[in-house]
Amino acid sequence: MKPERLARRWERRQADLLAVLRTQVRAARGQGEAEAVHQLRVTLRRLRLSLRLAKPVLAEERANRFRAWAARISRATSRVRDLDIAVDWLRGGNASAALVADCEARRARVWRRCRRNLTPPPPGLLLKLARLSGGRRTDMAIEKRLRKLESRDAEQLRRQVPQFFELSEEDRHEFRRTVRWWRYLRELTLPRRRLKKDSTWKCLLAAQEVLGEMQNLALVQADLEELPPSTELTELKSMLVRQQKVQAETARQSLTGLKNALKRAVK
Repeated sequence: MKPERLARRWERRQADLLAVLRTQVRAARGQGEAEAVHQLRVTLRRLRLSLRLAKPVLAEERANRFRAWAARISRATSRVRDLDIAVDWLRGGNASAALVADCEARRARVWRRCRRNLTPPPPGLLLKLARLSGGRRTDMAIEKRLRKLESRDAEQLRRQVPQFFELSEEDRHEFRRTVRWWRYLRELTLPRRRLKKDSTWKCLLAAQEVLGEMQNLALVQADLEELPPSTELTELKSMLVRQQKVQAETARQSLTGLKNALKRAVK
């Protein structure tokens, strides 16, 4: 993709993300529904990647102010999101109404604390992050940064794919983040009509989804430990272990596909 075209696409995507962010903050703060919280967190992740890409040409002070605000929102909603995942899993596992209600009550308590931190971004900041300064040098800087990030992400994944199941939980989290970042970069550079045919993107998406589900099951496991002991809970834990084994095997297959895609990736 030509540098000028990439820069203009970055501006369009950035404007779209910033526009929806305003609405999502209000929605999440209003009712705090699970999907509203989730979508807000997704948008913040995409914006952090967008700022990462434009780092050479954006005013550092503005970017840092946004990152600080976004980090505060992400931290505030993290536990809420974890409990939403647990509630959803319990419902899907046909848990009793009492057990679901117990988890929902904990979620409600966490949400009340979280809501106080869901403040709008600093006035005027989003407008200052919507456009690049323009010019050939800016366009070239964005294109160069993109290639650097793609190469860096691909190299990190190449090193870690073979040993993923030996990684610490923190390193696995970083691995999943790198997969997501690289996926977002490809979505920025490829037109929609080509995206669904792109083998690398498909492997990244599959890996992100399966590894995300592994993480979700681990979060559910931690939350089940906080529920009162019961025969029902023991049965649910056994079901969770079975699901984790199946998901681990699915992840192995997905990572094999990703490993093959990396051989064709950007050098």
